[in-house]
Amino acid sequence: MLHKRIKRIVIFLSGLFVAAFGVGLIVKSQLGVSPVMSLPYVVSLALPISFGTCVAIEQILLLAGQKAILGTAFELKSLWQLPTAVIFGLFCDVALMSYSYFSLNLYEERLAALLLGILVLACGLSLQLIANVSVTAPEGFMLALARVFKSTYAKVKVIADWIFIATSVGLSLWLFESIEGIREGTLISALGVGSMVGLLLPVISQRVIKVLE
Repeated sequence: MLHKRIKRIVIFLSGLFVAAFGVGLIVKSQLGVSPVMSLPYVVSLALPISFGTCVAIEQILLLAGQKAILGTAFELKSLWQLPTAVIFGLFCDVALMSYSYFSLNLYEERLAALLLGILVLACGLSLQLIANVSVTAPEGFMLALARVFKSTYAKVKVIADWIFIATSVGLSLWLFESIEGIREGTLISALGVGSMVGLLLPVISQRVIKVLE
């Protein structure tokens, strides 16, 4: 059992690593980041703090939000989200550092980076789902809201995504008098990542489950 648990943790960490490089490509495209990443992206532009650090801080705050929402119903296993947030933030910075050695000048290049980023991100998310070790803090926060308001995850996610976008737009206009991080890529990411996970998950599962046996 311990050996299998270690395998699951390794696969989960691999999923975080791959997902971070997908997020990095989406950021590198400069065509807009996903709704949940838009707020840390705007903050990272305004403060001398890396994007990965801002991602980790956002996720830690969302974990704290889960505790506040659920109260005594908060489960201790959810604390796995704390190291997950820090590790994922670190991986995001590693990814962006790796991508800093090349530039994307043409719109076609940026669009290709965006689409490739969505594919890579979906691969990483699929690995995390298969490992079934923990959820990320944003997912946990939305699940907590769904539980409290007796709604579905899908409905809560739509509302939460719009709140993230509205907050990011408002903060961006206040700080820069322009909209940063929210573009056509935001919509493409919001619609494309989930669909791509649905396509990739069965294929990746067939290969990874053999490793877990």
